[in-house]
Amino acid sequence: MDLQGIESLLGVSSPWVITDTQIHTQNLEIDVYIDFERGSKFPCPNCGTICSVHDSNFVRVRHLDLFEYRCYLNIKVPRTNCDKDGIKTTHIDKWSRKGSHYSFKFEALFIRLIREMSVLAISRELGEPDNNLWRSFRYHVKNKTIYSFDFNTVTRVCVDETAIKRGHNYVSIFTDYDTGHVLFVADGRKKEVFDLFYGWLWDNNGHPGNIELFSMDMSKSYKAGQREYFPHSEVVFDRFHIKKCLNKAINDVRNAEVKDVESLKKTKYMWLKNEKNLTTTQQEKLSEFILESSTNTAHAYLLKNSFDQLWCVQSHAIIPLMDSWIETALSLTLKPITKFINTIYDHYNGIIMSIKTGVTNAISEGLNSVMQLARTRARGYRNPQNFIDMIYFLGNPE
Repeated sequence: MDLQGIESLLGVSSPWVITDTQIHTQNLEIDVYIDFERGSKFPCPNCGTICSVHDSNFVRVRHLDLFEYRCYLNIKVPRTNCDKDGIKTTHIDKWSRKGSHYSFKFEALFIRLIREMSVLAISRELGEPDNNLWRSFRYHVKNKTIYSFDFNTVTRVCVDETAIKRGHNYVSIFTDYDTGHVLFVADGRKKEVFDLFYGWLWDNNGHPGNIELFSMDMSKSYKAGQREYFPHSEVVFDRFHIKKCLNKAINDVRNAEVKDVESLKKTKYMWLKNEKNLTTTQQEKLSEFILESSTNTAHAYLLKNSFDQLWCVQSHAIIPLMDSWIETALSLTLKPITKFINTIYDHYNGIIMSIKTGVTNAISEGLNSVMQLARTRARGYRNPQNFIDMIYFLGNPE
């Protein structure tokens, strides 16, 4: 094989030279041997002093395939003899990083593929052990993704949870509301995850005092964690979770009434959907219920619509209108609605802030759906840390 042509393809230049190539037709492999010129000197990895070479050894790394052949670079790694630091291994070649099984270009290919495929599928496609691929992936996440953040600019944070496996352990995800970047992922969903986030900010040149707002669900553990570790920040409860509680109350009203009102059967989603998303038949049926105004479910539905309108009013009118809505709702004396009102009282400030700011957990929920797709594609993750690294990677597109 023409060594000069291979040198050109690989960008080999002094002091490096290609000394040999070996083609193994049986294994469909090509080995390229890259050596340094005789008499070459290299900097000491500790002090930088240019030193003579004491000895050397070949390191074999996987490179991009050449046609149907797997290509391996066998790079001679020198050990320098430094007067100050002694004999040290130096890694200065431009094709791979120290300790990696792969060249830079092969790692770049793998990183591109991982956005679309599971690591196990990539392992089968490229013929590489998945453990080695995960090692390279962790290096990329740690050194190219996480440490590129500027935590000093973070002021508003969304907190959400996602399952590692269906029905199994959870992780908590802290996302920058303004950029959508995943800032921190912690195993579990207890209040201690806020303690870990607090420490993470300090360790990465951030300041917990800069956090002005947390958007999250109404989890008791999350509330406790915010109060203990970020007491200076505001809490905004996600509108989706607030509406979820109200929808449950409406459905409970319907379930209690459906035994006596035959026409309420099979109408569950008619009451829970937004009116614009209803079919023509559903809209007509809903109008009949509202005009008759004879069912508790219809009254509860009207409450739901008026509750939605609170997100459209001016800030100074929110609290008076909220109190008026609560008074109207209590007058119906419906147990599920009363239970929802108690939920409002327990989370009053966070719900008011949700209406005032319009901040939601939509960014976190969107990431959650991406992560569940990745989890399904991988058929679960044996190692929770692999799942956490994947969240950092997919939650921070380059």
